[in-house]
Amino acid sequence: MVLLGPTKEDQHKIHAEVNQIVNQRFLITTLAITIFAGMVAWLIPKQVPCPETAIGTFTFIATILLTIVLFALFLLTHHLTRMLRIFTTYLDVTDTSQWEKDWVNYRNQFRYFGYTKAQTIIFILLGIMTTGFPFLLWAAYPYSLEPRTGAVACVVIGILYVI
Repeated sequence: MVLLGPTKEDQHKIHAEVNQIVNQRFLITTLAITIFAGMVAWLIPKQVPCPETAIGTFTFIATILLTIVLFALFLLTHHLTRMLRIFTTYLDVTDTSQWEKDWVNYRNQFRYFGYTKAQTIIFILLGIMTTGFPFLLWAAYPYSLEPRTGAVACVVIGILYVI
């Protein structure tokens, strides 16, 4: 396939798309943190429960749903990253961005900790904290870990999320 290369207007459009995708990835990560914090604040009991009160199905379902939402947001950032790579690779291959060439050379010579790795770590930590939240409630309050199927489902979903 022969590439014709972008015009100056195309370059401006592609650079604008790249900036927009980077911003969207940042906003999605921020949204994930905000949703996590809101759900945790909502699930923390307002009063100390009576001894041996069951954590309850609702708490387990809420944490499982939160895990699923976090995974969907992670997948969205992953797909945005793939779109970003298409644009930046095109600029590199068509010799229309010296920055992209320099960036490829830099990544080949040095190890770096870029956005994608940091976002992945944030999503992994959010998933682990979401999965562990009912068990943290169990340790902090006089709850019983009931229903057991909810606890097992929460752990299984959490493990699948991290994998």
